[in-house]
Amino acid sequence: MLRAALRCRTLVPRSRRSPCLRRPAFRAPRASSSSHAASARDAQLEEATAFVVRVGAVREGKTYSRDVAEGVVAALADPASGVPLSALLPTLKQLAGAYEIGEDNGLDALAAAVEREVNERAGKQLVHCSIKAGSASFDVSAYEGTSLYDVVRRGEDDGARALQSYLECACSGVMACSTCHVYVAPAWFDRVGAPCEAELDMLDLAHEPRDNSRLGCQLVFTPELDGLELEVPDGANNLMDHIPFEDRG
Repeated sequence: MLRAALRCRTLVPRSRRSPCLRRPAFRAPRASSSSHAASARDAQLEEATAFVVRVGAVREGKTYSRDVAEGVVAALADPASGVPLSALLPTLKQLAGAYEIGEDNGLDALAAAVEREVNERAGKQLVHCSIKAGSASFDVSAYEGTSLYDVVRRGEDDGARALQSYLECACSGVMACSTCHVYVAPAWFDRVGAPCEAELDMLDLAHEPRDNSRLGCQLVFTPELDGLELEVPDGANNLMDHIPFEDRG
């Protein structure tokens, strides 16, 4: 039968042979497969980006900008990072730690680095602020749109490190404590603005509140606040120390 088939193929004129080998039928599956892979990759990147946004909203009390979340994901998805796409979301979850209770295993530092690059590309202004804490005085700086809490959690210069030793920020910036309580210099208070009702309720529980008190997590830097003067109280009431957590041991 094999010889018969070969003879038939030899005897059939070329013009009458089936043109099946010239059909592009084998190209379509490759294109479809490539498109499917691209869609799957896009879905994984979107899922990872949404996770970073969710972590920021829960732990920081504010959502990371879309640009920052996408930058974090892009940094880890880059082949140079050594993280395969399949491990992208698990890696982000490991870096986030138990973010619901304020834990962090490195995601915040990565987001801070990306956020600085995003702010620089966007041409945002660096706002400077002078702080007095007891007998110490130092300067801190932050890009417009960030808060004093962000300086404590993400700042890396000498001023930020000094501030970290004075403001605890125990509730991770969700206005559930008063450990980021500061006094705004009277000359600056109108420009900073008055606190909302929820902030006032928490300030009532702060250490020695004054008419010019604000919570650092709600004090957002703007270009108009360049040169802002703040003072740190000589004590802090940490309500988080008195929350009766259930012992699961």
